[in-house]
Amino acid sequence: MYSLKLISQYANNVDPAGLALRAIGIIQNVEIKRSPELEAFIRRMWMSFARADDAALGNMTVTDPALRAVLSGDEEWFGGEDVVPILRERSRMIQIVSLEFDRLEAYEIEGFGWTACILTSLDEDGETRSFRQTAVFVIEDGVWRCVQLHTSVGVPTADVFGVEVAAGLNALVASLSTAVSDEVKDVVGSKGVVTVMFTDIEGSTRLSEERGDIQWSRDIRAHFDAVTSLVESNAGRVVKTLGDGSMAVFASASAAVDAAIGIHDLDDGLNVRIGIHSGEAMAVGDDYAGVAIAKAARITSAARGGQTLVSSATKEIIDPLGYHLGEPLAVELKGISGTNRLFPVS
Repeated sequence: MYSLKLISQYANNVDPAGLALRAIGIIQNVEIKRSPELEAFIRRMWMSFARADDAALGNMTVTDPALRAVLSGDEEWFGGEDVVPILRERSRMIQIVSLEFDRLEAYEIEGFGWTACILTSLDEDGETRSFRQTAVFVIEDGVWRCVQLHTSVGVPTADVFGVEVAAGLNALVASLSTAVSDEVKDVVGSKGVVTVMFTDIEGSTRLSEERGDIQWSRDIRAHFDAVTSLVESNAGRVVKTLGDGSMAVFASASAAVDAAIGIHDLDDGLNVRIGIHSGEAMAVGDDYAGVAIAKAARITSAARGGQTLVSSATKEIIDPLGYHLGEPLAVELKGISGTNRLFPVS
């Protein structure tokens, strides 16, 4: 077991490149471990925040001017002795009644630790809010104390940036130049308006690492079997699956939405993002082409896990049918001119 303090001992004896290489070697031999102590600490820290307990918050943060708190607002960057008063003021503004941790992880390595959590608060007006927070801790005077805090309210990427197709979806679209046309001609014909649906599993890389290659292979195969069954039961056809994504076409926009709802209801522990768009597509030889395909893939990239987004074209078709759609998102899709209005399916 090595101490990180050893890294500094190299600074006066080696050149910068050598220092970097040696530091990497040292860190690789240090064990990073889960920290139940820090998990309990961050729970106490949030409860102290909810109570606006200045004394407790002061004891839980370092006395060094390097203390930092970065909050959601553009200018909300605070340091040193300003941090605790700001946290107290924010707590009194929100007036939290209760807190629930939706996800919490904590790790430590030789006197240095960090936490990440997602939590939901209930205020006095009955409003709930979801927060995400990361924090960094060091040992000061023999106890853990926070040296850096970052708290924010989650905002979908689609609300902030123009959305570009994810790598997996891009590969799936590119793969459609293979012989898929004959498989879907009975659904789309050689040319015509169809509804295209893409699916993509959120966090698939992490899930595959957690479950292992063999189990993940079984899980993804079972998932796609279920997706295919739902698509076909709604008079659609799965055109292609690749990696963690799939593409399907439907002659009916409502059928595509029904299939998407069914996919979200699958009890397989997978968070799927889905994009749906209705437009003209064309089968030519071994190719399956049309702007509708690329647009549906880009819409999928704009969705969050567990969410289906439909284009305005699809919305117009399903509007009279009683589907519940959320407030529109204004999104710029790479390669698609103008701002696109996308609607989440409730």
